[in-house]
Amino acid sequence: MILVDDARADDAARGLEKDGDGAAGVAVRAGDDVDIFPVNFAISERIIYLRSAPGSKLVDIVQSPRVAFEADGSGRHTRWSVVVKGEAERMSSAEDIQTSGVLKLATMTSSGKWNYIRITPSSITGRRFVSFGSPAVPSDG
Repeated sequence: MILVDDARADDAARGLEKDGDGAAGVAVRAGDDVDIFPVNFAISERIIYLRSAPGSKLVDIVQSPRVAFEADGSGRHTRWSVVVKGEAERMSSAEDIQTSGVLKLATMTSSGKWNYIRITPSSITGRRFVSFGSPAVPSDG
């Protein structure tokens, strides 16, 4: 049996901060369309931080900073999904970049990612799926 729970914004944000540093996706407007990019992220005090190489993601964010960010995670008997909607901006202050923790983010590729993005949420929603019986995630042992 699986229980689906709509998490309150505070619970979703806490879960994302506790278990969330990792991989996710960010959706940005690209003209009349929407693009989705895989990203590594860090989160601190409900602010999401990304690193990016130069390219269409940065151009899209500058032209239309309203974004949606989605991350998933799992535990032994749970899975969760959090969606954050907000404003993205390219960070330019060396002090902000240093104190945000974004410099510690690993990248998925070998390309230089020297552009730093901050997403300030306007809404946070989440869902948690609890499995009774078999683990939601197979164990290694």
